[in-house]
Amino acid sequence: MKKLFRLLIAVFCILFALYSIPFGFRPVLQSFFHDLTGIFSEQTDESSPALPPEEKDPEPGSLQEPEPISAPDVTGSEYNQATDGTDSTYALDESGQAEDFAGGGENVSPDGSSSGGPQYNDGGSPADGSIENGEAVPADGAGEFDGGGYEDGGVIPEEAQNYVRGPVADEDIIYYYYTCISPEERLLYDAMLALAQNPYNDGSYEESRLVSIDPSSEDFSVSYTRAFNALINDHPELFWVSMSRAVYQCRYYVMPAFGGQYKVIFSLVFPDAGEEGSGYSGADLRSIYTEEQNQLRAASDAILQQVDFTQSDPLIALQIHDLLLGCAWYNRGAGFDDYAHTAYGALVADSSGNPGGALCDGYSLAYVYLLQRAGLTAAMVCGNAGPSEDDLEKHAWNIVCLDNEWYEVDATWDDLDFEISPSDEGYNLLMEALSDEVYMARIRHYMFNRTTAETRYFEPGEEYRYSSDNGWVSLLQPSVHIRFSEEEAGTSRDYITPLAPEATGTFYTWEMLVGL
Repeated sequence: MKKLFRLLIAVFCILFALYSIPFGFRPVLQSFFHDLTGIFSEQTDESSPALPPEEKDPEPGSLQEPEPISAPDVTGSEYNQATDGTDSTYALDESGQAEDFAGGGENVSPDGSSSGGPQYNDGGSPADGSIENGEAVPADGAGEFDGGGYEDGGVIPEEAQNYVRGPVADEDIIYYYYTCISPEERLLYDAMLALAQNPYNDGSYEESRLVSIDPSSEDFSVSYTRAFNALINDHPELFWVSMSRAVYQCRYYVMPAFGGQYKVIFSLVFPDAGEEGSGYSGADLRSIYTEEQNQLRAASDAILQQVDFTQSDPLIALQIHDLLLGCAWYNRGAGFDDYAHTAYGALVADSSGNPGGALCDGYSLAYVYLLQRAGLTAAMVCGNAGPSEDDLEKHAWNIVCLDNEWYEVDATWDDLDFEISPSDEGYNLLMEALSDEVYMARIRHYMFNRTTAETRYFEPGEEYRYSSDNGWVSLLQPSVHIRFSEEEAGTSRDYITPLAPEATGTFYTWEMLVGL
C-alpha cells in the first residue's frame, strides 16, 4: 500500500510540474511527446515525416510545370513555323497523382513558361525586299484582342506614369500582369517568384501558400498556368525558368483546421542536375543562371546608359525601341528551346553564343525588360500574325502605357531585314529607297505606337510608298495581328494575353515624336 501511495504522489508531482511549465515551452514538449508516441506506435519513419495534426495525408502528387504559351517570331515575308515541341499540361487527379489535362495544339514547346511562357520557333522576316508587281513583299503578321481585365487587373498605379530621370529601383517596377490576376493567383505567383529569386536555392528550398481552389481540379490548373504565365512575362530576367532550365513542382495537403483550404508547397528543381543529367549539382546550375542574369542586367545597363532620361516617357520609349533594334537581329535558325526566345538572347546572346540573336518573343521580352527598368509600364501579348487572316502564324509583340493610354509596338517587324541582289526586279529603285534615310526611318517604325485596331488590320498608306523619277516602290503590304482570345486559352495555353487592355492611344505616333 505504501508503495502504491508513493507512486500516486510521484505521478501527481510530475503532472503538477508539467502544468506549471510556462506556455512558451509547452509546444516543444507536446511535439516531443507526439514524436515519441509516434515512434513507439511505429507511425512515423524517416522517409515519410509525420504530418502536422491539422493536415490530412493526401498522398501528395507532383504538379508539373505548365507548357509555355508559344510566342512567334517574325522578320520577313517568309514565315515558316516549325512544328517542334509537344503540349502537355498536368492537373492533379483525386488521388493527388498527375494526369494529362487539356493538351493544347501544335508548336507549343515544353518549357513551362510562357511564359507565357512563350516559346515560338518560326522563320522569315517582315520584309525581304523582293518585288511583286512593282511592290516589295511586306511583313507578315496579325493581331486581335478580346480582352478585358481580370479581377482588379489593368489598374496602373499613378506613380508608374511619372517621368523618370534614370533607371528605377527594382522595387519600383510595375509588373503589369501581376495587377491583372486574381488575389489567389498572386499567392501562387509570389511563391514561384520567391523560389526563383532565392540566390541560394539549389532545389532544396520550398515555399507554401494556403489556397481555396482544390489542386486536383482543372480550375487550379488554369489558375496555376495563368500565374506562371504572368510571372515569366512580368520577369524577363527569369528567362532560365521560362526555358525549363529549372521546373516548378508542387504538392498539397488538405487543411481542415483552416476551413478546408489547401496548403500548396512549391519547389524549384533543376532537372539537369544529378548523375543522369549534366553532372552539375543544383547549386552549380543555380550559380550559372545567376551569372547569366547578371550578364543580362549588365547588357541592359549598357543600353540604358545611352538613353536621354531628360526627355519624356514617349521619347524614352522611342529611344529604347531604336537601341533594341541596333542590338538584336532576327535569328530565324534558332530552335524552340533556344535562348533566342528570351530577353537574354536579344540583349546578350542566343544559345549558340551569337550576340543579339533573337526571335519575336526575345525582342518582345527584351523591350519589356528595358522599359520596366526605365520606369515605364509594358507587357508582351501573343497571338497570330501574317499577311492575311488566311495566312497566320504564332507571334508576339508589345503593349506600352504612355500617359495612361496604351499603344501597340512590334519591334520584331520594325527590324526589317532586306535580302536583295542585282538580279531582282526593281533593284535600282529598291536600292534608291534603301538609301533614303527619312523613308527608311519611317519604314522601321511602321509598327511603333499603333492602336490595336491599326495593328489588327494594317493598311500601308501613301506615306509608305517611295517615289522618284525612276518610278515607285512600296516595302509594305497589308498585314494582320490577332491576339489570342480567352476562348482559345485551352489550346493556346495563353491565359494572360486576354487580360491585356486594348490599345487606343493615337497621340504619340512616331511622326509626332520626331516632328514629321
